Amino acid sequence: MNTRPFTAGPGSVIEHADALDWLAAQEPGAAAVVIYDPPYSVGTPVRGREDGAAGSVSGPLSFMQRTMSLCAQALRPGGIVIIFGDYKRLPDLMYAATTSGLRLSGCVAWVRTRPGTGGLFRSSWDPVLIASRGTPDAVDRSAVRNVVETDDVVHANYPAKRAHPYEKPPEVLGHILARVCRRGDLVLDPFAGSGSSRVAAEKLGLDLVWKGCDVDAAFAETTSLTALRKTPEDGEPLF
Repeated sequence: MNTRPFTAGPGSVIEHADALDWLAAQEPGAAAVVIYDPPYSVGTPVRGREDGAAGSVSGPLSFMQRTMSLCAQALRPGGIVIIFGDYKRLPDLMYAATTSGLRLSGCVAWVRTRPGTGGLFRSSWDPVLIASRGTPDAVDRSAVRNVVETDDVVHANYPAKRAHPYEKPPEVLGHILARVCRRGDLVLDPFAGSGSSRVAAEKLGLDLVWKGCDVDAAFAETTSLTALRKTPEDGEPLF
């Protein structure tokens, strides 16, 4: 595997690497959380050797299955995969997770006040699937619900100016990480992009070990430099 590591703050490392190679090199059964947020190419024809449907939006299925299996391999018993994707990908994602030996353990509603564009209804929320290796190891038995009508729904908008095309707000990730992470736990992000998951992990103040990679060298280096310039110790508020 050809990787280039960058330090991304205390306890954090991001590498320039392909997700498949990087996940295969992680210690099996070590991670409390793996964040799964690849580019799904929904609505855009995909061409190449992984395109099993001649340019249709179903092309990435093989990649999804292979990466999900490696995420499951990296998890410790009770660990979870946090899976991002819109409603068009839900059947594929659930299939990939369950055939990789994971259990579907929940779905968090991520609500936005700024809706998307186009369509009969403009999207203002997305599902975030939670898949686990066995029974998810929650930190406590708090009644944190995922019902849309309650205050437990995660309200967070995309940044007005995104550093990465698929950037997610740290608030969404922090809401979920707080339910399962204990001090010193390992969090993996094979599609790290702008490093939002690193920010969320560090803001929890649990000395989490965060490791990520991105196939784009520019994002890997930018994430590292941004992290080193500004960390939660600068006095930023938590979520």
